[in-house]
Amino acid sequence: VIEEYREFFLVEQDMPVVTLLEGNTPLVRAGNLAQRLGGEIEVYLKLEGLNPTG
Repeated sequence: VIEEYREFFLVEQDMPVVTLLEGNTPLVRAGNLAQRLGGEIEVYLKLEGLNPTG
C-alpha cells in the first residue's frame, strides 16, 4: 500500500518502505446476516482483525 502511494508522501524516493505485511485480509460470506436482512442478497464481511496490528 505504501509503495503504491509513495508519490503522495513527503519522503525521498530512495527511502526504504517499512511494512507489516498489512492488507489482503479475507472476505467471508455472512449467510445468516443475509437471511435476516431478507431478499436475494449476499453479505460479505472483511476480517480486518487479521491485520498485524489487529
